[in-house]
Amino acid sequence: MSLLFAQAVPDVNKYMGLDIADWLVLCAYLVGVTAIGVWSYKKVHDMSDFFMGGRRFGKVFMMFFAFGAGTSSEQAVSVAAGSFRYGLAGIWYQFLWLWSTPFYWIVAPVMRRMRALTTSDFFESRYDTSTATLYSFLGITMSIVFIAGGLYGCGEMVEGLSGGINPETGRAYFPKEIAIAAMTVMFVLYGLAGGLGAAIITDFIQGVLTIIFSFLLLPFALNVAAQVAGTDGGFAALQAGIPGRPGDEMLGLTLTEEMTKSMGLEPITTFYVIALSLTGLVGIVVQPHIMGVCGAGKTEFEGRFGFTVGNFIKRFCTIAWTFTGLACIIIYLSPGSDYLSGEELTVLQDDPAAMTSFANQVFGRAAHDILPTISRGLVGLLMASLLAAVMSTCDAQMVVGSGLFTENIYRRFLVRNGSATHYLWAGRISGLAIVGLSLLMLTQFENVIQVLTRYIQPIPAFMGMSFWFGITWRGYTPKAVWASTLATATAWYLTTSHKPFQFIAALGDSEFLQRNIDYLPGLFRGWMYEFVPSIMLANLNDAGEIVSIKTSLPWQISIYLAAGAIAGIVVSLTTRRTPTEKLDHFFQLIRTPVRKGEEIETPCTLPEDHLPTETGKLIPLKDLEIPTPSVLGMVGFACAWAVVGGIIWLTMTLAKLGT
Repeated sequence: MSLLFAQAVPDVNKYMGLDIADWLVLCAYLVGVTAIGVWSYKKVHDMSDFFMGGRRFGKVFMMFFAFGAGTSSEQAVSVAAGSFRYGLAGIWYQFLWLWSTPFYWIVAPVMRRMRALTTSDFFESRYDTSTATLYSFLGITMSIVFIAGGLYGCGEMVEGLSGGINPETGRAYFPKEIAIAAMTVMFVLYGLAGGLGAAIITDFIQGVLTIIFSFLLLPFALNVAAQVAGTDGGFAALQAGIPGRPGDEMLGLTLTEEMTKSMGLEPITTFYVIALSLTGLVGIVVQPHIMGVCGAGKTEFEGRFGFTVGNFIKRFCTIAWTFTGLACIIIYLSPGSDYLSGEELTVLQDDPAAMTSFANQVFGRAAHDILPTISRGLVGLLMASLLAAVMSTCDAQMVVGSGLFTENIYRRFLVRNGSATHYLWAGRISGLAIVGLSLLMLTQFENVIQVLTRYIQPIPAFMGMSFWFGITWRGYTPKAVWASTLATATAWYLTTSHKPFQFIAALGDSEFLQRNIDYLPGLFRGWMYEFVPSIMLANLNDAGEIVSIKTSLPWQISIYLAAGAIAGIVVSLTTRRTPTEKLDHFFQLIRTPVRKGEEIETPCTLPEDHLPTETGKLIPLKDLEIPTPSVLGMVGFACAWAVVGGIIWLTMTLAKLGT
């Protein structure tokens, strides 16, 4: 069920729910981004320019590239929606990567020292061609999912920003289909023109706008929450809470079973948080844009600084998204609030589907209701920032996905001796195909939290363990990569409920397709519920009959990660390892620092005048390859953990304000 409550008939000066001032701000932004794409087109001469931006960018650009490429609208939407549903515990839908962030300081130099164009090059250099090809297909799949997730979240927010449903037509003032189409055309045009260079330059601008978008609404939302609750400040309103959800429950970092039972939600426990964080750390290193985030800088320090600091900026933005969602609880769910009628509030409280739909769009809905009372054009500024967030992610994913196809599939197996221009156009055309598949993927999505937990979070973990084992253990074999990937993917598939794509369902009986597409996973979940019911969640009807069964999220993560790890280790111990000469070259490559201005002819090779290779191992065992950390590495790692502690402290301090 989709529910957006109708708003008053819009002002005559509005078009599609937006004021003329909002449209002027939007047009100025779109013209500027288009101009950057045209200018960047002139900078593209070869594959390195298109897929790595010529490796010419410094710390500030790399910081905003890491921030922009990894920050999209569906993240703000999912955090705000999660906080609206779960309270402060909803912050873990993005803080799941908080504990991983200090490791970015350690792994970024490894990625840069690979001298690779894509992560597939890493698997080719460490294992063999078959694993590189496997990653290429999985990496393209990740790009498709990430683009689809960004567009989905942005479409939901745009509908909310424009005012929801027009009571005269019964349709949204600004339908998300139109918003998705417009965004797609824009990022495809400048992304295909300028490649990763255009993505990095626009991400600098869009990163600034995303920060504005993250913090613009919060102070006004807190002020309105204080007015609705009749308290001296917004944080005091959060402390007071609403009937049925007092402040001490709403502002806890975990959510117990008793607190979630009435809402039909899964408890957010310490185990839940640990499982989310672990899968985030495992998968982040093989997300397809990460090689570009770490590798497009002048030296390894630019990648290290940009990857770590850019993502810490995102963590601070997450705090703003979370407290905006909390303020919306007071604004919309307080009895007697002017922002929802009593009838509308009753519908939300009685219908979980209506609550989910409203939560999906609550960030945009709050902006639509609050910002016009401050100044004209602010909704347009927020929407421009929103478009910036999603397009900065989508353009980067499109470019890196097309790079995987062009470099590791098309060039390797289809056209081996094409010209540079030929491969550039192959990359552009494949990027267009990736976007088309992303639009089909949108039909699988039901809500923004499902997008994150069912697709964006687990899919990178399929091959993430092979990356970590590959840089630390010589004994991990190519066949182990295949075994681990297939075992992880199979365990995920069997523990996840699936539905047919809408365009497939339209060809026949959708109920028949649903039963058959979900047949094996359904049998598996039923078997698990019979033998280990404690790790399963059953949905019962009024008669006590089971309607559906799903796997508890932290247990699902534990199952597929354990399956992959066990399969990889067992197969490694029983199959032939990578030849010693290949391993020696690989580990020399990732132990050799990048010289500023160095040039290489082919990916994953050392220049003739390379810097001295670092030696020394932290653990003096033959097959373990954990290097002795440098002073810069140890100091940066320690400082990153201090920042993590500071972020947790800040979050808890804000939660206690007003007491």
